[in-house]
Amino acid sequence: MMSDDFSTLWRNNEQASALFYDLLARSEQDAYDDDFLMQLAAYREAAPTSERADIFAAKYLLHHGDAENAAVCAERAYRKRPVNREIWLLLAESYARLDRPVDALTMYGYAYGLYLAPEIPMELLHRGGKEGLDRLSIATGIGTGAPMTQNRAFLTGADHALEFQLDAFVGEYFPLTPPARSARYWVAAYVDNAFLSDQSQLIEEVRHTGVFVDRMQRDYPFCLQKAQEVRGRVTIEVPEGAEVILPIAGTEPLQKLTITTETQPPASAYLGKWAFSQFRLTETTEITPASDAVYAVGTPIRLGHSPARRKLVLNILIDGLAWNIARTRFFDAMPNIARFFARGTIFDQHFSTSECTYPSLPVIETGRYPIHTQVFNERDSHEIPLDMMTLSECMTDLGYYAAAPMGASDSLTCGALRGYDQLNTAAWKLPSAEAADRAIMQLEALDETDQFLYLHVTDVHPWNATGLKFHPAVESHLPLSERLFELDEHIASVRLPKLKIYQEQFWRSLRRADRNLAQLLTYIEEHYAEEEYLVSNYSDHGNSIFSTPVNGVMDVIAENSTRALWMMRGAGVPEGRIVNELTSTADLYPTLGALCGFPVAEDIDGNLPAVFGGKERDAVYSMSMFPGQTYKLAVRTHDHTLRLETQEKVDEDGTVDFADARVGIYPRAHELEENYALDSAELRAFFYPRARSIAREIANNGEFWPAMRKARPEWFESSTKEHL
Repeated sequence: MMSDDFSTLWRNNEQASALFYDLLARSEQDAYDDDFLMQLAAYREAAPTSERADIFAAKYLLHHGDAENAAVCAERAYRKRPVNREIWLLLAESYARLDRPVDALTMYGYAYGLYLAPEIPMELLHRGGKEGLDRLSIATGIGTGAPMTQNRAFLTGADHALEFQLDAFVGEYFPLTPPARSARYWVAAYVDNAFLSDQSQLIEEVRHTGVFVDRMQRDYPFCLQKAQEVRGRVTIEVPEGAEVILPIAGTEPLQKLTITTETQPPASAYLGKWAFSQFRLTETTEITPASDAVYAVGTPIRLGHSPARRKLVLNILIDGLAWNIARTRFFDAMPNIARFFARGTIFDQHFSTSECTYPSLPVIETGRYPIHTQVFNERDSHEIPLDMMTLSECMTDLGYYAAAPMGASDSLTCGALRGYDQLNTAAWKLPSAEAADRAIMQLEALDETDQFLYLHVTDVHPWNATGLKFHPAVESHLPLSERLFELDEHIASVRLPKLKIYQEQFWRSLRRADRNLAQLLTYIEEHYAEEEYLVSNYSDHGNSIFSTPVNGVMDVIAENSTRALWMMRGAGVPEGRIVNELTSTADLYPTLGALCGFPVAEDIDGNLPAVFGGKERDAVYSMSMFPGQTYKLAVRTHDHTLRLETQEKVDEDGTVDFADARVGIYPRAHELEENYALDSAELRAFFYPRARSIAREIANNGEFWPAMRKARPEWFESSTKEHL
């Protein structure tokens, strides 16, 4: 129970813990009897919000042959804790018994992808068919890099044995659950001003090689379009007086179609293999292929503007831009962006929820913290629930055509980008020059629609320097002593050290991004009236390359790593404002909801800033919940910061034991400096409830699943032994 005098931040519930381990012992002995039910009822009362009660209930029900209700309990647990081996195996068995082979294979895939066990039943593989194998492929893979995969599942040989191969999902549907009434994504190569089939021929040659899947994935662009695979003749109905743009992709080079309308006599068109082309239709149109080969017909794009919408809503994400640093030389390093947003609102106290991109992007797209999206483990690829409406889904519901001319693949498998009609993605290299050019082409191509566009650029993001090509001006101007360095090639980007070469690369890249994006911003000013557009420019996190380690360890949620960029301009945005109120990356979602007019769910974590008619936050939250590392939390006000770090490491499912967590309150300018540590009843009364509200969502109360811990002895060997 929590103490009420705030003398202690966290106390585990010993009664609940004792009941958990009693139930665990009974379940390991298959003692699913009336006494088990009595203990389970007591546990539910002691820990009413714990998913572990539903796990035990599902185990009991499965033991007694009730797969249907076992699935109900396990699904309820999955909603709260979707990265959990116990839940996956319960759902896998339940779905298999309920004749849901595709769902069962998905759950088996999650478990096998992380733990290489259990063995996937052969009969289930046959029952699941291609859809089951495709879902299995995604489930066994990691959350980044799609549509390429290290683990494409195939049945090979005379005995149809399961094998995993390097591959890419291309020329086919991407196995992602679509929203209601939405077509699925069909994966093509991105082609611009080139021969349509060249890229597909390249992919065909190298799709199963490590050179392509491991290396080229860093900058190889794909185009995902919502489309329907068809064969044979297709009729596209166009209402009288309407006009549409129809994307079509082929599966063969120079795939021939005959197109006919009432006013257009039969004429030929040629498609590229795995490449989309667009056709403008003004009346009902009949498409007749010359062969029986499959082709993909995209969702028709209805032309027309609405006074209820803006002509353009544009989101620009500059990955890894540390605002805490950039703001010190804002007008020098970002003159074009500074000039553009001087006529808008700049948020000076803006913070990311996480230190890296993978958990950060879903926060921006859903308005929910990682503790609620449960997107935090890059080795997992689960989808966020369909009832968590994403930004792109909300904007398409308003009638916008939603497209990402350049986006990262990080949030593809989790579904955070699922509302976009078209996604051009790459896994790593997303240059601002190309992003600006693609955006302008998109604006010119569909200028007769109201567009919601998303750009993700990575120019300023720092990467491990071993094997990296730096900006030419950095390499040519740095003295040799600063050009040479020793660096562990395995250091993650969030922990990169304070090196001059990194810092110079940051400033040069920032100027480069500013110069390139200026082309796009100027185009908007020249082609749109102020009331016709809304532009948001933000970053998903900062970086560590200007930070000094604390006690020899890089502080991954320090202000340099989490103070982020956010500025807006356009219709409804106050002009010439530099806002000092605290804001979070979760706040973009409700802000666009207020400015664009889509409904915002009451249970989101995002807040509408006061400058837009909401209310000021009293605190912002940044957290690191990377499995195998200690959990870290920063709760910041204008003046103070509570810093928390657990003793124990985060488990694979994102839970952690908060008992004996280290907690301190500091002035903002002196975080983690023990000489500046503060303590008072007033400060604790403010910060402790806020920190507890975050911790409560992922606290495991010292209760863990032995099989999960046993699989990670390097993380938990000592704590596991205590409970054996």
